Amino acid sequence: MRAAALAFVGLMVLAACETAEGYRQEMASWQGRHSDDLIVAWGPPERTASLSDGRELWAYEKSYVQESAGYYRDETRNVTRTYVDSDGNEQQETISETFPVWEPPSTWRSSCETRFVIGAGRRVEGVSFDGDACVAPERNS
Repeated sequence: MRAAALAFVGLMVLAACETAEGYRQEMASWQGRHSDDLIVAWGPPERTASLSDGRELWAYEKSYVQESAGYYRDETRNVTRTYVDSDGNEQQETISETFPVWEPPSTWRSSCETRFVIGAGRRVEGVSFDGDACVAPERNS
């Protein structure tokens, strides 16, 4: 159980290096590239739409399902109690108690929709995206 929790934490640390800014940087690199390059790298789009000025909109959807196994974690609480000692004086003592707490398994879904505008000469003219999974490593400037 602890191994599953550590693996989950490890994935979160790696994911922390990826940002929406990194994804924006990656998508900006598609500006001006031919739509054939896009099909080779991304495959055929899930959806297409014709725009009123003759350009096309190509949409790609990526979804991820992540799961974490249930595990126990230790939780420590300090309990302070007041008592009267044998001399009649009021005293306080603090006791630390540690006990296991069950963290149940969890599943969550994240997604990213990326839209490319394909214009004259079948070139990428614009890119936009939405979703919590639209992340990539940031490039050094």
